[in-house]
Amino acid sequence: MSAAALAIEEPHVLVGPYEPTSSVAAQGSPAVSAPMKAADVPQVIELLRAAPQAAYCEWEDEELLSGHLAHSSDLCRVIRTPSGRVVAALLAGSFGVRGSISHAVVDPGHRRLGLARVMAVDTLAAFRRRGVNRIFLAVLDGNEAATALWTGVGFRPALGERTFECDL
Repeated sequence: MSAAALAIEEPHVLVGPYEPTSSVAAQGSPAVSAPMKAADVPQVIELLRAAPQAAYCEWEDEELLSGHLAHSSDLCRVIRTPSGRVVAALLAGSFGVRGSISHAVVDPGHRRLGLARVMAVDTLAAFRRRGVNRIFLAVLDGNEAATALWTGVGFRPALGERTFECDL
C-alpha cells in the first residue's frame, strides 16, 4: 500500500485535556485501527522485538498478551494492511479510573503516516468510554517521534515525578 493511500490528516496540537473534535475516519482517512485480537499477538510481538524504542520485555509473551486482551481488547489497537499484516500496534490497560499505555509501535516501512496517531485517538476514546480519568505512559529519553505523538494528542510531561519499575 502506498504512502499516499495511507496518509491521514494530522489534527492540531492540543493544549490541555484531549477532546476529539472529529474522528480520523470521518476525515477520510483510509487508515483504521481495530481492536487487537489474539491472532494478532505473534505479529505484534515481532513488531515490538524489532523496535528498540518500544522497550519490549521477553516476558510479554503470547500467553500474557493474549490473556490481557480478555479484558482490554477495546484499548489495544492494531492497524492491518488489506492483506491482514499488522503494521502498527498499541497496547494499553486500565485499573479503575487510571489507565496506562505500555507500547505503541509502527513498522519502519509505515512510519510518518499518522498510524500511531490513529491508534492513540481510538485508544483515548476507549479509555473515555470506560470512565478513565488519567492515563500514564513512558517515553524513552531521546525518542522525539514518540514525544511529538503523545504531546500532540494531549499528554504532558509529569513534572516532579520519576518513573520506577521492578521486574518480578
